Amino acid sequence: MADRSGTLPLKTLVTQASAVLLTHGVEVEPTSVRGVAEHLVEVMAQQVGMDHEEAVHLVTPEAVAEIIMKAASEDDQGASGPHAVRPVRIDDRTVSAPVESLGHLVMAASQAGKYAGLNDDGAASAHLLDLATEIGAALVKNHADGAAEISVGVLDELAELVDTVADHVETSGWSICPCGEDHDQRRVDVGTVRVMRHHAALARGLREQAGR
Repeated sequence: MADRSGTLPLKTLVTQASAVLLTHGVEVEPTSVRGVAEHLVEVMAQQVGMDHEEAVHLVTPEAVAEIIMKAASEDDQGASGPHAVRPVRIDDRTVSAPVESLGHLVMAASQAGKYAGLNDDGAASAHLLDLATEIGAALVKNHADGAAEISVGVLDELAELVDTVADHVETSGWSICPCGEDHDQRRVDVGTVRVMRHHAALARGLREQAGR
């Protein structure tokens, strides 16, 4: 099958659908938007008996955005939305943070992401690992005199997600080993929650440097 992802009409559809999503306060990876758009075009082409170049003009940006928004919202069972969905960062300020503190936050994001992944919350796991990568990139690119610039939005998201994972460990039975058998993993989980709470507080403390 020919690769149609680079055609101008499809690129335009993806761009417009992304803009619609932003009006709802949701930012989605372009590759994910493109995947949904391509699927809708494929379905439309089959339904009306057109080729893809013609069918793409029948798919609206609103239709693409609607499907993504439905998938992103949690259903009645609490299922997580697509991994690529992220809240839009309104606050673009940065703060200067000690390298050592940011190193702890990379560890926090990785640890919480591991817990989320092991307990079947792929969206939270992917988001946390993205944050770990983003903090690591800040350490590499913005490091000077023992400190680095980090986005306030990153700190906000990290603190919230790490606390949420800790809540799940405490109240929802999340574990580093959710196998169903008891081999002292609960002791590890309890200790990990304390560390997670400390790291979430650290992120909030750094964020307060930016003021309110």
